[in-house]
Amino acid sequence: MSSDHHVDAELDRDIGTIGAISLGVGTMIAAGIFVLSGLAVSNVGAAAIVAFLAAAIVASFTAFAYAEFAAIYPESGGGYAYVANVFDTDLTYIVGWSMILGYPASAAFYLASFSDWFARFIYPVLDIPAAVPFWVSGVLVLGLLVGINLKGTEETGKFQIAVTSLKVVLILLFLYGGLQAFRADVVLDSLAANTQGFADLRSIGLTSALVFITFFGFEAIATNAEEIKEPGRTVPRAIFASMILVTVVYAFVVLVIVFAVHDESFLRLLVANTEAGSLAQAEAFVASHGELAMGYAAQYYLGDVGFYVIIVGALFSMLSAANATILAGSRVKLAMARRDHLPTGFEDLHDSLNTPYKSVLLTGGIILLYIMGFTVLLGGADPAVFGLHFHFGIEALTHFADFMLLSGLVVVNLAVVRSRSKNPDIDRRFRVPFVPYVPAVAILANLVLLFNVEFSSFVLGLAAEGVGVAFWFFVLSGTGAERADEEMPTVLEEHQPSERDYRILVSIANPANVDQLMRTAVDLARENDGEVLVTSVVDLPAQTPLSEGTQYASAHRETLQRAMAFAADEDVPVSGTVRIGHDVSDAILHTITQYECDAALLGWSNTSRRHDIVLGSTIDDVVQNASCDVYVEKTGETRENIESVLVPTAGGPHAELAAAAANAVARTEDATVHLVTVVSPNADDAEREQAEQTLEEAAEPITAPVERDVLVGEDIPDTLVAAANDHDITFVGATREGLLQQLVFGAIPEEIGRNADTTVVMAKRSLPVTSSLRRLVSRM
Repeated sequence: MSSDHHVDAELDRDIGTIGAISLGVGTMIAAGIFVLSGLAVSNVGAAAIVAFLAAAIVASFTAFAYAEFAAIYPESGGGYAYVANVFDTDLTYIVGWSMILGYPASAAFYLASFSDWFARFIYPVLDIPAAVPFWVSGVLVLGLLVGINLKGTEETGKFQIAVTSLKVVLILLFLYGGLQAFRADVVLDSLAANTQGFADLRSIGLTSALVFITFFGFEAIATNAEEIKEPGRTVPRAIFASMILVTVVYAFVVLVIVFAVHDESFLRLLVANTEAGSLAQAEAFVASHGELAMGYAAQYYLGDVGFYVIIVGALFSMLSAANATILAGSRVKLAMARRDHLPTGFEDLHDSLNTPYKSVLLTGGIILLYIMGFTVLLGGADPAVFGLHFHFGIEALTHFADFMLLSGLVVVNLAVVRSRSKNPDIDRRFRVPFVPYVPAVAILANLVLLFNVEFSSFVLGLAAEGVGVAFWFFVLSGTGAERADEEMPTVLEEHQPSERDYRILVSIANPANVDQLMRTAVDLARENDGEVLVTSVVDLPAQTPLSEGTQYASAHRETLQRAMAFAADEDVPVSGTVRIGHDVSDAILHTITQYECDAALLGWSNTSRRHDIVLGSTIDDVVQNASCDVYVEKTGETRENIESVLVPTAGGPHAELAAAAANAVARTEDATVHLVTVVSPNADDAEREQAEQTLEEAAEPITAPVERDVLVGEDIPDTLVAAANDHDITFVGATREGLLQQLVFGAIPEEIGRNADTTVVMAKRSLPVTSSLRRLVSRM
């Protein structure tokens, strides 16, 4: 085996602009919109719109920095990774420390909100005794999410998409009901009442700091930059599009809640459904339980059915936001461990699951500590230390999360200025405008919000930073970040094959099938004066950053080098690439599109037993959605000498493709092509004549020696299986092209493939119109 063939490793970037915007919107429209909107209104009334707008503006300045860095360093780790790549000092550790405490605090806020809403709105429906502590549901959900992230299931990504779509629909439903009660005078009176002096401005500042956590969702887009197509262009667009959309949505939600709390009928609903015994007490209930205001507003505007639809949607939204934050938090710990800013064990991936299990468990443990500390042990408490009162609860937890995150963001903006002077010539697909002025404004704005968090959270935040510094000096070794630079290349070089009119992609999953698949691919490439591109996919769970897949690429490279050596010996141009992705079929499909492949060849071992899978989930998906011709070869059989090639045909584009492939193999192997079709024993002369005509038409393009035969049989698949066993290899075209077809190639090809003892290659030609429609339906 030659080792001279170069094989690149590529990250499978599969998130486009719409997907990136959805990622940002899904993260920003989370528990914040259901909980913080009501809290903001209870604090400053309609001026909550001003508070949200101020928080959005502050976030947007820092978003510029994230957009620039995401294009330069498209890797996991977020703001910590950017700072660590710019500053040559271990002081960047404190940024990571702020992030690994801030992310879990955010997740704890989501789960604490989940517990609060579940106990308030779902306990009565399920007849759960009031003696069951309110926090039980949140802790159980935390255990579930940690388990999901440990296992690394692909379903988490699909779950996030489904929940994001659901929450947007629910918010629109809520706004539809609430905006019908629009009253301009209520808004103006509320604004006037909450903007009268310095104390009110201070309250608006506190509220802006409170809701800042909502807009930190833009970081989710940048953190996933390694999976986003053209990050230099897509990330900035997605960040600002999602922030504008979310700001508008929050403004309308605030308006609807303001209309409700100033409506006497709404207050009477609170009297009937809460412990409030009068209208005055209902007003006090809104002031002290603002986190529940949107839930009761939904009941008021939409009735009981709409109310429970909103409640269930909100609970799932909180759950999905917590899951996304656990994922992001564990990735920061992974990045820190690479740079020895955490014990190196936290970069370990599980032997079988390939997930950063230690980082996930640490993240879950910190979240549990926050939940129990802020909302259970000290929830609602007002302890005094040296005469200073400390407030705890959901609102304090949110302020604490904001303090930790804002501390890190200040340094991220400093890093932009440093990066421009340190690396002036680096390619920046997006540039922060007016550096250093915009970063300076961002730093100032972040500091203003940071000093506006409530006192108890501010003090706890300073204490947490102090613990981090002590941990660094007394526990960690203080070794630098050089190892990360050596082991974690920021951008993997993308592979470019030679320019030929025909390119066939060979996806190799099993090293034992290399020679068999390459023999077929080389024959097809030679016949079409083309080249072969071989690929193998490193499949990682969604919880593991794609960049971690580089450590698994070596074994795949060895397999591809063997495949490339086979083609080179046959004097056919060949190149190879290892694709690192979260889904094998998506990675193959993206490779086909990226390199404009004309055909793809996959191996099939005939082992699938699931009723919903025909040839295998990966093969099924590729065959149904590829934008090129697809061949699937049953692997495992040896075929040293090919003398006869069977081609069953009944006409049509797929049969023509199968015949062309059979001709290519026969010409190379000096074999004979046997064209056959099957008629019933009761067929009349006209049917037999038509069968002969079909064979004659199929034989016209074939340049290898060819024979034609009309087979007679009651059962077409059984007849063809028997014929296939008399030949060395069979090429058979797909027989179905229905829009919602359940079978991949059709009943007859699949029966031949499953039951024939010899090699079978199933072929399906790309038909643009129907393929596009089928892809549309399959992705809906």
